Amino acid sequence: MYKKFLGKWILFLILLGFSLFMSLKTPYAIFSFFFWIILSILIISFSWLVLVYSCKKLYLERRITLKIEEDDTLEISLSIKNKSFLPVFDVILEDHLGCALGQERQKFIKPDLLMPKTDIKLTYYCLCPIRGKYKIGPLSAYFFDPLGLFYFKRIYPVYSEVYVYPRTFKIHNFPSLNRGTSPWMGVETSRVSGDDDEFFGVREYKRGDPLKKIHWMASARKNQLIVKEFQRQSFFRATIMFNLEKEDNFGEGKESVEEYTIKIVASIAKYLTNLGVSIEVISHAGEVVHIPFNKGEEHLEEILKFLTIARAESRVTLLELFATFQRNILEDSSLIVVMTDRNKVFLPAMLSVGVRNVSLVPVILKSASFLKNDFDQQDIKHDSVDISGHLSLKPILIACKDNLEEKF
Repeated sequence: MYKKFLGKWILFLILLGFSLFMSLKTPYAIFSFFFWIILSILIISFSWLVLVYSCKKLYLERRITLKIEEDDTLEISLSIKNKSFLPVFDVILEDHLGCALGQERQKFIKPDLLMPKTDIKLTYYCLCPIRGKYKIGPLSAYFFDPLGLFYFKRIYPVYSEVYVYPRTFKIHNFPSLNRGTSPWMGVETSRVSGDDDEFFGVREYKRGDPLKKIHWMASARKNQLIVKEFQRQSFFRATIMFNLEKEDNFGEGKESVEEYTIKIVASIAKYLTNLGVSIEVISHAGEVVHIPFNKGEEHLEEILKFLTIARAESRVTLLELFATFQRNILEDSSLIVVMTDRNKVFLPAMLSVGVRNVSLVPVILKSASFLKNDFDQQDIKHDSVDISGHLSLKPILIACKDNLEEKF
């Protein structure tokens, strides 16, 4: 945009210099005539720019997708309304895209001629390669005169917020979770009369049953008191625990312990949500984050929003985090721990939850595979993590550059 503007001025100055040179061989009257014509055109062009700019009748509105995943393309819809009685001949819009990289953060859009009282919509796109919470905006408008030699800039405080979620992968096989007495993922039926979840049936009234449970229509038909029965819901519960330690964040960019941990946790959370599992997240990423048990898409979105902004800033150990929340882990549930092999020494302490019928599912990242050294990365990639003495554990071992879908 600036190059185009500068180019017009260079061309104008060249023509001006040529005109001055020719004026030396031109009668004064002829030179004066053309000089005042050119000056008048410039004044009219600039005056039109001032008039259009001072009207302040150009309104901008941006609409975006509020959440996408890494490496997805963000679609942006821009509505432009010219409520002025004047047409806008030449305007260039600039949007500031915080989720893009480098020069792509400045997006220039040139709409067509904006006639008075018109409303047009433009669509443009932005690649968002890195997870995070980003601000889009403000919008800037450059108003040019008809000759394109002058411009005024106006900033519109139009902001949008977008979450670029971590990229997830499909999970095909995952270790079995503890389910306590529940016979299947979802519902265990028991004939009780209380404040439970779903209607099950009716039965005769028994002493002590609350009056609010009486089924009056059925009681009238049978000529005796009938109460409603409800089924009690039982479901799988899983605690996902991880610690983003700063000292353990080996690797760089997307091939770092931090990014692999985030991607794995996000994928597990999405997988368990689709199965109807109640999920709890316990983490430390500079501060303790505890997202209590819940199910459904809204709960998953809360988890993903945290994972979107989480960074490896923890100064505490995984064992300290586990010790803080050990008593909060519910009976008849599962504990999924994503950690590096440097933390495998904490496995004996974590196995203590087994006395409460809590199954432990460790996902272990091989630290050495994230280091850029001269030795053979393939040897590290296929090297096993020694967990001798814990034969009951079947950890999922992850190395840098592994195909995560194949691992799960």
